[in-house]
Amino acid sequence: MNNKFIKAFREVVREEVVKKNKVQIEGLGRFEIQHNKQHQKKMENGQVLMMPPEDVVIFTPENQDNNED
Repeated sequence: MNNKFIKAFREVVREEVVKKNKVQIEGLGRFEIQHNKQHQKKMENGQVLMMPPEDVVIFTPENQDNNED
């Protein structure tokens, strides 16, 4: 694939995901944002940390079993 195409493709996917839109790519899968709320995390040493809320990009691959001809 052309390097310009890959850069443009990546930018379009990024822009849509930042807008919190799901991006479905046939034959590949889906990119979407998952919001994780603020929560407490207990460390191995017993210390408890408050983890801030965050948005995480999740990729779900397309199920290839459903696409066999």
